Amino acid sequence: MELRDYLTALRRYWATWMGVTLAALLVALTVVLVSSPSYQATASVFVAATSGDSTSGAQFIRQRVTSYPDVARSQAVLGAVIEDGDLPETVAQLRTKISASNPLDSSQIDITVTDRDPVRAATITNAVAEEFGSVVEQLERPGDGDTPVDLTVTDPATVPSAPVFPVPSLLLGLGLVVGLALGAAAAVLRSRTDTRVHTADDVRATWDDRDLPVHATPGRRGSGRLSPRPATLVARRLAAATEEGPVRVLVLGSSPQDDQLARSLAEEVAGELVAGGVPAELSGPVSGAPTTGNRPAGVQLATGTPLAPLHEWRRIGREYDGVVVVAEPGRADRADLQEVRSILAAAGARPLAVVLAPRRRQRDSAGGAARETVPARAPQATARPRTGGTALTGR
Repeated sequence: MELRDYLTALRRYWATWMGVTLAALLVALTVVLVSSPSYQATASVFVAATSGDSTSGAQFIRQRVTSYPDVARSQAVLGAVIEDGDLPETVAQLRTKISASNPLDSSQIDITVTDRDPVRAATITNAVAEEFGSVVEQLERPGDGDTPVDLTVTDPATVPSAPVFPVPSLLLGLGLVVGLALGAAAAVLRSRTDTRVHTADDVRATWDDRDLPVHATPGRRGSGRLSPRPATLVARRLAAATEEGPVRVLVLGSSPQDDQLARSLAEEVAGELVAGGVPAELSGPVSGAPTTGNRPAGVQLATGTPLAPLHEWRRIGREYDGVVVVAEPGRADRADLQEVRSILAAAGARPLAVVLAPRRRQRDSAGGAARETVPARAPQATARPRTGGTALTGR
């Protein structure tokens, strides 16, 4: 897929994109509202050598200080803290709240405690730091000598003023970023798995004919007000064809659900032809073989759906000059268009054009409820409608 394809997918499936994004934001907001706040307190312990030889003492500290963070979370330290502070936790439970680290190229140990109570977090941190210093000095002391290290709490913990979790701005920002990414992925996935036709390019790709004339209703932002409607384009082409003689055309919905769309387009085309001075006759649903020797002047239009048996379609292929297929963008399925293409090919019928005609929604004047309608019909006072059978409509 090219960048244009991704942008088209995001524009076409913006509801999916925004829906996933809002869902991710809602999850982040739920986490913020239901999570209990957690506070962190940190104390720093400096490790110094007590040996008179500074070089050997510094070397000794560098060798041993990397192992001290594990001592801060050991049974010897935490057990004493629990006993002295009368804490309800076990050593294993308290260990999950404590972390210790040795910053790179330093002789310092940072001890951090996370707890739901900020005061308790600071108290436990300072208690662990004090006990940690005593335990390390005792561990490093030879059996009959002085300890070679001295641990001092240089930066005792203070009561934290703000929780470290949840942070609303961080979580909501993360939810927005993740939601936009997942929403975009979902929109692109829908575009890759969608079997409906939306644009003229979709129709041509489905029909496997890059030169197939496809007329789409101008969008609100896509074309100017002077852009001709599909009915106008079809009428112009049929009017030009009448210079060589009468023309007989079938207007066909791509599926039975598009029967009314086909009828509406046929009426619009007839109105456009009559308004342009071209005789036009709009018949009802096709039935029976039209007479081939006595065609009326101008254009004869008829409507139908792809539900007739093949022998009926072969008759249509012989006696009609072409077929205009009508499909609703965003609802017409590619499989339906491919089936119509196969029917026309088997019958020898010539496809003149495919028209993408959307249904419009308008408010019912009585109840105010929205209902679907076909596109507005052109005036047809001078068209001569006539009734017929139902061979191609399945009604």
